[in-house]
Amino acid sequence: HTGPPIRGPPPARGQQADLNYFGQIPASVARFLEEVQREMWLVGTPMVVYHNEVAPGQHELSPIFQVSNHSVDTNAYCMEIMHEIADKHGLAVLFHEKPFAGVNGNGKHNNWSVQGFGRGVSCNLMKTGKKDKDQVRYTVATACLAKAIHMHGDVVRCACIGAGNDHRLGAQEAPPAIMSLYPGVGMEAHMKAIAEGGPLEGYTGESKALGYGCSNCQGISVNAEDRNRTAPFPSCGNRFEFRAVGSSQNVSLVNTVLQTICADAFKNFADAIEAGQAPKEVARAALDKHWKVIFNGNNYDLDNQQMLTDKGVWRIDSGVDAICRLTAPENIDLFERTGVLSEPEVAARQTVLLEHYVGTVEMEAGCMVDMINQHVIPSCKAAGVGPVDALQAAVKTLQGAVHAIEAAGDHIEKAKLARALRLEAMIDVRAVCDEAEGVVPADKWTLATYRDLLFLDQTHHPEKDVVTY
Repeated sequence: HTGPPIRGPPPARGQQADLNYFGQIPASVARFLEEVQREMWLVGTPMVVYHNEVAPGQHELSPIFQVSNHSVDTNAYCMEIMHEIADKHGLAVLFHEKPFAGVNGNGKHNNWSVQGFGRGVSCNLMKTGKKDKDQVRYTVATACLAKAIHMHGDVVRCACIGAGNDHRLGAQEAPPAIMSLYPGVGMEAHMKAIAEGGPLEGYTGESKALGYGCSNCQGISVNAEDRNRTAPFPSCGNRFEFRAVGSSQNVSLVNTVLQTICADAFKNFADAIEAGQAPKEVARAALDKHWKVIFNGNNYDLDNQQMLTDKGVWRIDSGVDAICRLTAPENIDLFERTGVLSEPEVAARQTVLLEHYVGTVEMEAGCMVDMINQHVIPSCKAAGVGPVDALQAAVKTLQGAVHAIEAAGDHIEKAKLARALRLEAMIDVRAVCDEAEGVVPADKWTLATYRDLLFLDQTHHPEKDVVTY
């Protein structure tokens, strides 16, 4: 089991018109999600929301926020029990970042904030308010976050790596691999005013009323800033949301990195303030130096992507290249001076990440070879149609690429070959498999199709209470 089906042309019905998003949750999925919710209650983690997502067969769970260490642990536990409970309901859970081509992929919304403590009072540093002190605190914290992401965007990108995420990032609600910060249009204007000499106070971030244009329907209150779905790190009112995280990831590294880079930046700010500088001057200097990382536009626009790249905002498209940045001297120094990781510990994590990347691709390639040999080619021969010669050649191509990985000299070389295999050779081979599926009659095709896998409302049999895949 690799996660994605590896091959298969998209069905006629995909995610057009957001039919799944606005549709009813299939009964079998609803029962499964309800049991997951009950199980998480038992370990003290309320899963307050579950609903359909945009892609067919895609669903989302959202817990109440908790202290970071506890959230990381319960997130890992939730993934484990979802597999166990799904099996009881005749379902399968795919945490792969891009399980199906042509529709939205899967990610985790790593909602993150910093709690400050002092003089017996705790406060959320990532939330503004009506009082001047709350506005000052939020503005300084946001300037600090801009500094952290601008200086350490490479290690932030490294925190969301994975073979699956290399497929996902850059489209269909997943941000590109460009580490920019989205504070919102109103906050950006306020920060510009600070950079030009204005006060830290003034940004309240108050919610605004949104009407329906109908006198019979009461309006609702919404956040002051839009949640930019194309941004990797948008503001969400009382937190920032790291949207680039892959759905199959353990989020421990993600949050370790966020905490580390911000702790380092906060220490820099605190040292300057304690040395006599005014908070306003420290924040203004940081904004002047790191302003290029702030961007509120469309991150999918290719011109905008090139503009951010030219400005020097961290962009690492390859997950393998991102992993290799972990042991860059400045990043080793970052982890060591904050007391988070030693140099050997950083190096060990890089090796593990590279090995995991390679292992994932090797399993997917091996699975693809088996599917072609055991299903696709026999189906073509049984039907007397299809590109049999091209499929046999494709098997040799995949096997040769895997052998090349095995023969490579070090982890980095292996990982680079694995990435080329997954994003180039396997994509080409998939096209041949999809061509075969398109001409083989359904009664001769022995593999599950996208239609079988994606649409529970068509493949679920209530009399058996199982799903047919």
